[in-house]
Amino acid sequence: MSEKDQAGQTNETAADGVPPVPATLQKWRSEGQTVDLLGTKIWYHDQGPKTDDAVFIVHGYPGSSWDFQGVVERIGPNTRTVVMDQRGFGLSEKPMDGDYHSNFTLMRQADLYDALADHLGLKSILLMAHDMGQTVGLELMARFEEGRTPFRIRHAILLDGSTLVDMCQPTPFQQQALASPSTALPEEMAWQDIYDIFPDSYSTESRARDDFDELVTCQAHQIYYNQGSRIIGGIVHYLKEREEEFKRWSRTFFEFKKAPMTVIWGEQDPIAVIAMADRVKENRPFTDLYKYPDSGHWPSIEFPDRIGDAVIARLGSV
Repeated sequence: MSEKDQAGQTNETAADGVPPVPATLQKWRSEGQTVDLLGTKIWYHDQGPKTDDAVFIVHGYPGSSWDFQGVVERIGPNTRTVVMDQRGFGLSEKPMDGDYHSNFTLMRQADLYDALADHLGLKSILLMAHDMGQTVGLELMARFEEGRTPFRIRHAILLDGSTLVDMCQPTPFQQQALASPSTALPEEMAWQDIYDIFPDSYSTESRARDDFDELVTCQAHQIYYNQGSRIIGGIVHYLKEREEEFKRWSRTFFEFKKAPMTVIWGEQDPIAVIAMADRVKENRPFTDLYKYPDSGHWPSIEFPDRIGDAVIARLGSV
């Protein structure tokens, strides 16, 4: 069986209270493939012509590449769009030994994105990044300014994220996880506990959607896959790394000038509050800022067509 076929399988055994993997997620998984990068098996989705120019997407916590499946569909098959599951997320490798610092740092995730871009021969990217991935994206932007990336960034689109960690409003799950060691749990979390991580971070309008349960079920299955719930709490220590590297990443947020930057934010985000977006605009007045009053923390899931259209509008601008 090929690596691509292996990645398309769920490895999720039937258990009481665990719903089947929705067809939309099964399809997404079947379209990807795995590659060994820096000693880590990484799953990624690569759509479109294999040019050296691509939309390069960095997902957030506790999400996965699937958070952007609707955006990728909207962008369409004529544009190369690449999104991977970070180490510890989705269908990528989920190491149970060690701790946050040996496995999951934001710096290490940035190294993996550099390695994937190099592996795929990417020379120019439109960077899109969300949540935890916003900070990984800012690290890539900082490296680009320093001449240390295999690609140039032609445009950066940053979605809701708490890089400005002094303003972050952690969820109860995150608060509990931060108070615990950054090592793997001895047992998996119950399915309902995984599912319950997500709903409160969506907008009121999104929670009323007919397909809302399916959306959250897809997100929860990406954690549930391969015992990911044992490590998802430990990964939340990225919030502490944000504090340690605050000067570097906030400076990049406020002062990045090597490419245009667009910021898109959900006004109902209870974690990365809208005041963060306003702070970026105050410090970087030439930032293009768009606020979605009907979106929560997950604009790429709640309004994939809007986000996809934002990408399309910027593909020809630089």
